[in-house]
Parts: sequence; C-alpha cells; structure tokens
Amino acid sequence: MQPLEEVIGSRNKIKILRFLSQNRDWQFNLSEISKKAGLDKGALSRLVKSLEKAGAIEVKRSGKLLLFRLNEGNKAIAKYVIPLFAKEAGR
Repeated sequence: MQPLEEVIGSRNKIKILRFLSQNRDWQFNLSEISKKAGLDKGALSRLVKSLEKAGAIEVKRSGKLLLFRLNEGNKAIAKYVIPLFAKEAGR
C-alpha cells in the first residue's frame, strides 16, 4: 500500500478522488471526469495514471474506452478517503 500522501498529494488528485468517491456506483471515462471535476484532459491523464499506480483507482477497458472508479478495496481509500468525503458531503 502506498502512503496516503502519495495518493492524495495534490489538489487535482483530491478533486478526482472527491468526484469518484461521491459517485462510487459508477465508472467514468476521462472526458466525463474532466468535465465533472473541471480538469484538463492532459493533466487528468497523468493524474489517473499516478492514482492507478498508487492503487487508489481501478481502470477497466470497455472497447476503446478506459473507465475509472474508486478502488474501495484499497485500505487507505476505505479508511480515510471515503469517510472524509462522506463527512464533507454531510452523509
């Protein structure tokens, strides 16, 4: 498991994790995340690779699309990230 600092080390990574945490029942492609999280696709592409490498997100291929979702099986995500954003959203 990667240290929590590596997983959420930047403001844009936090935006991605917040969006995916608030929409855990869904998978999203880069374009959808870019629009919803307000991030440039180029920067987003690099960030999701970093988050995937850290085990924070899962990537699934559907035809030519790559679909991303929060990795709820990651201990740091389950213990810290999900509860943090749930509390933030008032859940």
